[in-house]
Amino acid sequence: MQRIGSLDSAIEMPSARIKLDPQATDAIARRVVELLEQRGLQRRELVDAAELARRLGIERSWVYSHAIELGAVKLGSGSKPRLRFDPEVAARVLRRAGEGPEADPPARSGKRASQPQGSKGRAQLLPIRGRGENGSPPAT
Repeated sequence: MQRIGSLDSAIEMPSARIKLDPQATDAIARRVVELLEQRGLQRRELVDAAELARRLGIERSWVYSHAIELGAVKLGSGSKPRLRFDPEVAARVLRRAGEGPEADPPARSGKRASQPQGSKGRAQLLPIRGRGENGSPPAT
C-alpha cells in the first residue's frame, strides 16, 4: 500500500521498502523533467483551428478539412469534440506536403465570403418598381 502525505512529509512505499524525503523527491522530479526536455518531450502548445489558420496564413475551413493530417488532438469524447493543434507539427506537415506533388493549401483571403457578383463585378440588384433597367424613369 502506498501512503503519500504533504510535500513536507516523507513518501512511504511499503511494497518497495523505500522511504523518500522531500529533497530526494524534488531531485528525482527535476531529473525527470531534464530527461524529458533532452528527448524533446516538452509540454506542447495547442491552439484552436482559427489560431492555427492565422499563424499559417491559410483558411480555417482548410484546417478543419485536413485536421487528421495536421495532427489534430480531440478534446472530449462527444459527437463533436473540440480540436486543438500543435503548430509545430502542423507546420512540419505543411512543409512536407509542399515538397510533394500535392497542391498547396489555399492562402487566406482576409475577407469573408461575398454575395454572387454580376458580370461587371458588381452585385446584381433588383430594379426599383417604375424605373427602367438603367435606373431612369420609364419613357412615356
